[in-house]
Amino acid sequence: MADKKPGTDKGRLGLIVLAVLVVAAVAATAFLGYRYTEGRSVEDARESSLAAARDYANTMFGYNAENVSDHIDQSMSVLTGPAKPEYTKLITENNLAAEVRKQQVVSEVTIQDAGVVTNTADTSKVLIFMNQSVTRGQKELVSINPSRLTFNMERQGDRWMINHIEVITDDTFRSKLEVVESLPPDAKPLPGQSPAPSQAPSAPPAAPAPGSGAPAVPVP
Repeated sequence: MADKKPGTDKGRLGLIVLAVLVVAAVAATAFLGYRYTEGRSVEDARESSLAAARDYANTMFGYNAENVSDHIDQSMSVLTGPAKPEYTKLITENNLAAEVRKQQVVSEVTIQDAGVVTNTADTSKVLIFMNQSVTRGQKELVSINPSRLTFNMERQGDRWMINHIEVITDDTFRSKLEVVESLPPDAKPLPGQSPAPSQAPSAPPAAPAPGSGAPAVPVP
């Protein structure tokens, strides 16, 4: 039986190493490509959901006697989940379209600022700061309401839909803040700070009454 040549074994080993390197390179390229595509999808979703939310807020809260019915229909078309029956109930109970036409109401919306709180490629939560000015009879100023609201949105096909609307008042904002009553037993105060009090801090002052600067609930 003939002895194997040393060069032959080295050649085979080299081919195996080369094959492993090629497979690893292909896998790394595929992984990096997937991560890039995923990141790009999330970024695109952030931009498109923000633009959609701004547009929806203008449609939902800005209207006049001539276009109120169209704006209600357009708003209904972008609602899904619990947001749809809630909006329908609000519109029906207030007989919005008829009252707007009867009183010649004009509601104008100015988006002061808006931003995405959190999002994925298919979901988004958008915070909107807006001013809504309402006039009646084309001359009488009824109110100017600064408002904060969030739209929880989900992508359905190539369109963003609103599944939850939350109007943020001072009370709801305060309820989201976690009040820390005391430090953990093993915690140490920062230099220059006094130790934590033995009693919980007093309750924050009550929210200002309507008309004293508190953000008002926007009128659909």
